[in-house]
Amino acid sequence: MAYSIRRSRTLMKFHTLVTTSAAALMVLTLAGCGLEKVTSGPQPTRFLTSTGVDTTAKVERLPFKHAWRDPKMKISDYNYIVVRPVTTAFLKKDEWEQSKSAFVPNERTYSKRCSELARYFSKSLNKAFSDPICVFYKTENTSRPGTLILEVALTEVRFDPAAPVVPEGPPEGNVPSLLTGLPMCGFEARVTDAATGALVSTASDRRGPEIKVIDQEKVRGAVPNQRICDEWSRQLMESSNIEIFATVKRSWFSLF
Repeated sequence: MAYSIRRSRTLMKFHTLVTTSAAALMVLTLAGCGLEKVTSGPQPTRFLTSTGVDTTAKVERLPFKHAWRDPKMKISDYNYIVVRPVTTAFLKKDEWEQSKSAFVPNERTYSKRCSELARYFSKSLNKAFSDPICVFYKTENTSRPGTLILEVALTEVRFDPAAPVVPEGPPEGNVPSLLTGLPMCGFEARVTDAATGALVSTASDRRGPEIKVIDQEKVRGAVPNQRICDEWSRQLMESSNIEIFATVKRSWFSLF
């Protein structure tokens, strides 16, 4: 009897491994086979386009879909940074129903959840830029010489709808749901000289949650989105410290 139970459990674990691995492989394959719209870079909002920079520009050492820095800028000229609260004024709300669930039953709640996420992102940024390895001293005083101002906009948010990532049955007609059912966030950032208002750098990205072959962790609500914001906060801080972080890397794999 004990042998039968152990064998049954072993078979169940093996079945879960095969099923999950096959699902992950399917998602990876589909990501490279015609789902450009789902996995493409974020469409810039007025927050970014108003700067006049080339929104397709990239900096190779950074993990963002867009990054630009004034080539004349000398990081050594700056010692302080002001981190503004993250704004949702440029948030794209037209597809809020993709987040519809018990956690987000209507558009009003969606807006509330996004505002809560923006506040979380603000705290995460402040924590990251308070790290001793940050090359700047975080301040609230914009009149200090050599001060930068960091502004961040949360532009896209999709919360976990608590539905399976991989639908049952054949994929025909369900292919987009493999990716559109995942939590996702988009952000835009701009850094300016506090004294002159001159634009120093910009960045933007769209990202989904960490993809694992086997994930026993059940996280719902805004937790996956918060983790994305934490990842960005760390990377934005590290991007200013080229001496320590010659290449700023992602800590996980995401299809977005």
